[in-house]
Amino acid sequence: MTSNTLQLSASILLIFSISSHSNGPRTGQSSVPDFRPPLDIPLVLSGNFMEPRNNHFHSGLDMKTQGREGLAVRAVADGWVSRIKVSPWGYGKALYIDHGNGYTSVYGHLSQFEGDIATYTLDAQYKARSFDLDQYPDRGRLPVKRGQLIALSGNSGGSGGPHLHFELRRNSDQAALDPESLGMQVPDHKA
Repeated sequence: MTSNTLQLSASILLIFSISSHSNGPRTGQSSVPDFRPPLDIPLVLSGNFMEPRNNHFHSGLDMKTQGREGLAVRAVADGWVSRIKVSPWGYGKALYIDHGNGYTSVYGHLSQFEGDIATYTLDAQYKARSFDLDQYPDRGRLPVKRGQLIALSGNSGGSGGPHLHFELRRNSDQAALDPESLGMQVPDHKA
């Protein structure tokens, strides 16, 4: 090998070493958050992330609920309920959970909320004298644990049939992210 080739090889090796050191996970940290599935049944999709819709791209995953409503919907990680939205349109009954790690999970088309979330929502609806609701509870007011029952699946809002709409968003800009790229494993039944 010539001296130029050795210098080039050493430079490339150094660049890759620095790049992987600065961008890789720190000791004791994972570059991919540990999100569990929101449903206890095998995940089968009826809608994919960024698939084209009439006037937009789909911002999450639509998870089949075996044609039924009332399946347990669980928090994918520890956090707190940062938004509760109830509407006859859009996501219908929806929950937003801030996980404190830069991500928020969104659960849409729910049939009902559970526990303290249900109590908080009903109290807010009576206080507002309105079914429609868009609440931002104080941080820590409604804490949740990974795997905790937070709601039941449904068909509320602008839904064409029972399913769970699930999203992950980046908190810094509310950009929708592909849950599968963040570790949400969904088997491919088509390939």
